[in-house]
Amino acid sequence: MGIRAAAIVAVVMVTGCKYGAEEFACSPEKSCGPGGACESNGFCSFEDNSCESHRRFGELGGANSGACVPIGGAQMIDASIDAPPDVPPDARACFGTGIVQVCLAQAPAMPFNNGDLTTIDTGDTSATSKCAATVSGGENYCVIAGTSISITGALRATGSKPLVLLSTSTITVSQLIDVGSHRGAPEFVGAGADPTAACAMGGAAGGSAPGLRSGGAGGSFNGKGGHGGDGAGAGAGNGGQAINAVTPTVLRGGCAGQSGDGGAKGAGGHGGGAVYLLAVDRIDISGPGINAAGEGGAPGTSGASGAGGGGAGGMIGFDAPTITCTGFLIANGGGGGEGSGITVAGMVGADPSQTSTNAALGGNGFAGIGGDGGNGSSGAAAGAGANGKDGTSMGGADGAGGAGGGGAGFIKGPAASLGNNVSPDATP
Repeated sequence: MGIRAAAIVAVVMVTGCKYGAEEFACSPEKSCGPGGACESNGFCSFEDNSCESHRRFGELGGANSGACVPIGGAQMIDASIDAPPDVPPDARACFGTGIVQVCLAQAPAMPFNNGDLTTIDTGDTSATSKCAATVSGGENYCVIAGTSISITGALRATGSKPLVLLSTSTITVSQLIDVGSHRGAPEFVGAGADPTAACAMGGAAGGSAPGLRSGGAGGSFNGKGGHGGDGAGAGAGNGGQAINAVTPTVLRGGCAGQSGDGGAKGAGGHGGGAVYLLAVDRIDISGPGINAAGEGGAPGTSGASGAGGGGAGGMIGFDAPTITCTGFLIANGGGGGEGSGITVAGMVGADPSQTSTNAALGGNGFAGIGGDGGNGSSGAAAGAGANGKDGTSMGGADGAGGAGGGGAGFIKGPAASLGNNVSPDATP
């Protein structure tokens, strides 16, 4: 089979990459048009600073379509030379029809089998990194690619980038995939959580009177975080105000909750991370499922200090012709922490459960005059986290405000294929 015919097999899910008959040969008589240059192999290139050469072939570049022009000049690719049917032109394969569309530098040659507990650092750039090399679309993701993918042991992912699992055939998940953020010892922050560029903070706890007993707002994403509670007593600070919910155009995690105010304030919970499953043939999920939940907020611990807001849920996405799911898909927000009294610490906001779509509870009932934390979001409506309660006064002592719960994240995929254990509801 020739290279052009092989490309049709290898890039069955291609969008935006064109090969074969859809090409334009340039020459001194046939211009590339504004901004184009005719390379030595007879195809047009255009400026693209993401390439080392600062030039990229256009979409009508035959077997070179979409590839960076090599430093030192283009080389002619002879499309008549036979190659194995699983080798795409210029060793590249493109996949994706949704918000993730990625071209690999080389098509995978081996399956990815995760038999034991594995933790992947998506920000790892070392020689031992599991993240595949890409030529486009994957710069901001860690792409784990295989001829098939089988998750038979728990898979956790942390690090700066969202996780993409890409299979040229099937993905089978029978154990937990966890990109959620979780409070504990040690604390775990999900892959791609708290994206700096997308998570501008709302009005900070304390308002014009910082340091005075106010609770932080919950993080926002698909659902808005709950507002933080005010501190009690004269001169107390105002509770934090959450940012509005957004609809993303890229794969990304949820936003962190705000920290409270006061000398022993609670930290906001981290947002949930992000994971995307992309398969040429099918995806089947059983067992525990997938977790991209936000983390519960920490409480104020003494001195009438405000609690931290719950983190927003992250994102779980799917792209395959056939998808089945009997496990839980959880992208709920974490509960807000409880504000403290003068000497009594509040309670921590809960992390969302992996075995229930119920809301994560805000910290409550322990500090007396400290305000309770708001519950995290949950359920089909992809709603907001609940507001934190205001602190109260008793016997001359003033309590701190509780924190808001985290808003819902996103589940991107066909709702009819994902079962009933989904929170929030899936959206296309």
